[in-house]
Amino acid sequence: MVTTEGQSRRQREQWRSIGLLVGGLALLVTFGVQLILLMPTQYTATSAIALRPLTAEQSADSIEMQAHEYGVALGAKESAARVADSVTSSDHRPEVTVTTTRDPGTSTVRIAATSTDEDVAIDVANGLAARAEQLGETDETAKVVVVVEAGRAGVTSDPPRTLYLAALLTLAGLLLAGGIYQIRQRVP
Repeated sequence: MVTTEGQSRRQREQWRSIGLLVGGLALLVTFGVQLILLMPTQYTATSAIALRPLTAEQSADSIEMQAHEYGVALGAKESAARVADSVTSSDHRPEVTVTTTRDPGTSTVRIAATSTDEDVAIDVANGLAARAEQLGETDETAKVVVVVEAGRAGVTSDPPRTLYLAALLTLAGLLLAGGIYQIRQRVP
């Protein structure tokens, strides 16, 4: 088959354009992967306490109100800082945030501790639950019981890096396919 100089030049131009497209996408993917890997991982560990009435005369509403008060006390920054100080060394003290939620209609309080260190998140969640149990020892209306201890199996982490990497690679693949299609359709 004989090709003319115009067809040969067109083919060289297409390959040059494809090379530029692939090189640009490779740089984009490399930059994107670096950004995804530089995002700090946040670990969240959850423990839970429940209040059990000591007498049959205790109303469910009053126990739920007490559970709410425990949730507020455990979710305070000071409580989290005190427990975090007791479970971390002075040279390694990652930031810890704590949120508490009460299960609707129950006297169960969930304690979620979030940190960049997985062990610290677990220790703070369990430490706050143990602290609530200690505080409950003097309570004459309800007994505080730890119903869930945080452990490695229940720890969640953010950001979902594999999802971000898959989205980045899918986007790069779509851009590559679209770019090659546009280059092939171009008429000199």
